[in-house]
Amino acid sequence: MRDISKYTRRLNQNFLIITQGGIEVLEKIDPIDSSRRPAATTYMQSIDGINIQGLNFHPPLEGKKEFNTKKKITAQMVRLANLGKRHGLKVFVTDFASNVKTIQKSYKLNLANEFIPFTAGNLGNHYLFDQIPKFPIRPKNENPKNIIGLKNVQNYLYLTNSSRFDRQQDFVIALSNTNYDAIIVDVFHKGRRPFSKAAIQGMKFKKLGARRLVLAYMNIGTADNSRYYWKNNWREGNPNFISDPNKGNPNKYYVEYWQPGWRNIITGNTSSYVYGIVAQGFDGVVLDGLDSYKFFDTGG
Repeated sequence: MRDISKYTRRLNQNFLIITQGGIEVLEKIDPIDSSRRPAATTYMQSIDGINIQGLNFHPPLEGKKEFNTKKKITAQMVRLANLGKRHGLKVFVTDFASNVKTIQKSYKLNLANEFIPFTAGNLGNHYLFDQIPKFPIRPKNENPKNIIGLKNVQNYLYLTNSSRFDRQQDFVIALSNTNYDAIIVDVFHKGRRPFSKAAIQGMKFKKLGARRLVLAYMNIGTADNSRYYWKNNWREGNPNFISDPNKGNPNKYYVEYWQPGWRNIITGNTSSYVYGIVAQGFDGVVLDGLDSYKFFDTGG
């Protein structure tokens, strides 16, 4: 994480780093006395914010209705989120709901905690992040300010799947008709071609004309066989950083993220993933997959 932070900020000192998953690493656990849990200050200094998925409501399991996240789990994540806030981090929350009542409750809970909220609505029991929400019609705490950093962000849109939009231009037009302060999108349109610099620049303005942030989604904990870096001969164990396939998605493989081969793909050189993100004009990146360490800690 610190390598990504240092490298991207050499390229753009205002580049934003937001993490998704692995919230537990905001604090350290004393190996001798587990009750002592000091803040991971060095780590938190390398990032600008965190995004918590399913803080209050997680996606449905096996076709059932959405479930409330267990109170004990929510309380633990809120505690850690507040630790991050005290160290200057912005806290984003992505909740999941299938009806208006739950959406309203989600926003109420997150705003009460002064977290930046987004609640994904259910579309055929799938949360694909492929549509602009129909409810609420306008972003919560919609504001006319220019957003050039995280300080004034009041709301955001998670729209990482652009498959419903034929052309990049169609996607940009749809976004330009919204007033979200920040948007999280994939680097690639339909997972195929990277968004052009012109497209990214077009995403940076709200309907009312003010500036907003455009953040790129990137998973650093798994390798995806549909991504540009994947080679035809790659498989589990070849190259050596490719580990087991993800049980929920066989197209994705856990990676031994500490291996130099994977690190070189992700950061540190002009052929790396994050270099392309900075060069294309994104304001920052949302790094997913930080909780993949649990897979290795538990032996899979």
